[in-house]
Amino acid sequence: MTKIGIITVSRTNNYGAELQAFALQRKLVNMGFDAEIIDYLYFKHPKYRWSKGAKPIIQFSLKHRVKEFVLYRIVSPVFDLFGPVVSRSLRIRKRNFELFHKRFTSFSSTYRSYRELYEAKMDYDIYMVGSDQVWNPATGTSLEPYFLTFASSEKRKVSYASSFGVSEIESAYRKDYERLINNLDLISVREEQGVELVEELADRESIRVLDPTLLLDRKEWCKYESPIPIEEKKVILIYQLSPSETIIELANQLHEKTGFPIIRICKGPLFQEKNEKITNVRDAGPSEFLFLFNRAAYVITNSFHGTAFSVNFGIPFFVVLSRKKKNNSRLESFLELVGLKNRILFEDNTQEAIPLLEPIDYELVHEKLKNEQSKSLDFLTKSISVQ
Repeated sequence: MTKIGIITVSRTNNYGAELQAFALQRKLVNMGFDAEIIDYLYFKHPKYRWSKGAKPIIQFSLKHRVKEFVLYRIVSPVFDLFGPVVSRSLRIRKRNFELFHKRFTSFSSTYRSYRELYEAKMDYDIYMVGSDQVWNPATGTSLEPYFLTFASSEKRKVSYASSFGVSEIESAYRKDYERLINNLDLISVREEQGVELVEELADRESIRVLDPTLLLDRKEWCKYESPIPIEEKKVILIYQLSPSETIIELANQLHEKTGFPIIRICKGPLFQEKNEKITNVRDAGPSEFLFLFNRAAYVITNSFHGTAFSVNFGIPFFVVLSRKKKNNSRLESFLELVGLKNRILFEDNTQEAIPLLEPIDYELVHEKLKNEQSKSLDFLTKSISVQ
C-alpha cells in the first residue's frame, strides 16, 4: 500500500487548520492509501523548539523578532501550562481539540524543531504538502519544510491546495520561491491567484483545487461530530474571526424574523464580548464545531472555513467582509466558483439581509461543487499513481 506523509499547519487549536489537515488525511485513507500527517510542530506551538535553519524568508525587524520570541517562546508555553488551571473553558477546549485528533487523526512521531525534521529518517513513498497558507512569505519560520526539501530527492513530492496567502511576492524573495517551487514534482493550489503566482515565479504549471474540507460531504462529516447541551434543534450560528457589528446586527435581524436563538462559536476561549441575545460557545473542539454547523438554520461568518462548511452542508448563509482587508480574494473566488457571490455583504453596507432570505438553489450549487470535487480528486489520484 502506498504510504503518504502530509505536512501542513495543524495542532494550533484553530478550527480551520485542524479540519483541513484531518480532511486531506482522511480522504486519502478513504481512497485506499496509507496516509498520515507528519507531526512537525508549527512555530507558534508552545512546544516548538527553535533551531538553526528555521530562519523565515522575510527579514523581520528586531522589534518584531523580540515580540514573537516573547509571545511564542515565553508567554505561550506559560499560558499552555497554567491557562487550563485558571480557565475552565480553556481546559475543556484544549481537551476537545486533543480528543478529536486522538480519535480520528493519524500522526507520525512528533518533530519539535526544524533540526529534528531534517534529521528524521522517513520511509514514505510520496510526500505531500497540504492546504492552508503554508507558503505565506510573512510566516515567522522557514518555508523550506512546506516545499518538502526535507524529503529524499528520489521520492515524489506533491502539493495539494497550498496557498501563498498573498496576491504577489516581492522581488527580493522571488529567487527563493523559484528554487522552492522547483523542488516539487506536481503542484496544486487553493486559489486562482496561486496558479498565476506559480507560473510567474517558476514558469511551472499548477491546478486550482478545492480546500480539503470540501472533499468530504455532510454525511461523512457527521461521523466526527460530538453534541453539546443545547435544547434548540435549529439555531442562527455566528462564526467570526474578527469583530463585526454588522454580523451582530444581521444575527439580530434573523432572530426577530425567525425566532431561532443565536449561538456564536468563539475564535478562542477568552476575551469574547458578552451579549445578552447571544450564547457564546467558548470551549468547542472540532467535533463540537461540526455539531453546531449541523444544527444551523443560518450561518453568518467572515471566515473562509465558516463559508466552506455552510456551502458544503447546504446552509443559508451570509459572508460579511471588510473592504479594507487584503485577503478577501479567496472567499470571493470560492463563492464565485459556486455561483454564490451575492451572499457577500460588506461592513459599510447598511442594507438589511432579510431580502436575501430567499432559498439558495443548493441543487445547482452542489452540482458545481461536485464538478470541482471531481477535478480535485482526479489530481490527487493522478499525482499518486503517476510513474
